[in-house]
Amino acid sequence: MNIWQENAAGVILEGGEVMSMKVFSDAFENGRIKEKYGKMSGDSIEGVPQLSFPVRWEDAPEGTKSFALVFIDYDNVIGEGIIWVHWLAANIPASATGIGEDAARTDKSFIQGKNTWAFQLGTDNPVCNMYGGPAPEDRPHEYELQLYALSDTLALENGYYYNEFLREIRGKVLDTAVIRGVYSN
Repeated sequence: MNIWQENAAGVILEGGEVMSMKVFSDAFENGRIKEKYGKMSGDSIEGVPQLSFPVRWEDAPEGTKSFALVFIDYDNVIGEGIIWVHWLAANIPASATGIGEDAARTDKSFIQGKNTWAFQLGTDNPVCNMYGGPAPEDRPHEYELQLYALSDTLALENGYYYNEFLREIRGKVLDTAVIRGVYSN
């Protein structure tokens, strides 16, 4: 008998076990994201914050072959009518228990997808194929970091889109973990 459940990220999981993986980041403190990981840092290219935050995890399920993460701003819908994808990273090695600060620029052990900054700067702009930190204009926004433990690596290349990612993870999600934090404007 298959038991289906939907996790916090809206992904349907198959199996009878309770999700137990946990994700952490020193960038998230008391429900807030530290300023240095967004527009208040001064570390930006073409207005896009560049310093990615460290992420670590524990209790990944047996059979994990890779990890992926999505950093997303659902609150952006109110101001611009679209969710804002700030970071897509996939094929993080199964042996990893985290990625370090600034990994988006320095760690080549995983691939990265397009962020929504491409909407403003163009899809060919290299700054749009890595972390592009929070920069809310109208009010504080809540951001969500979703970590996925996957049963396989994904057939994606650098510069992939969020919809391609969602198709690729179908049937491969073993577990997820989520943390949320607010970044001020």
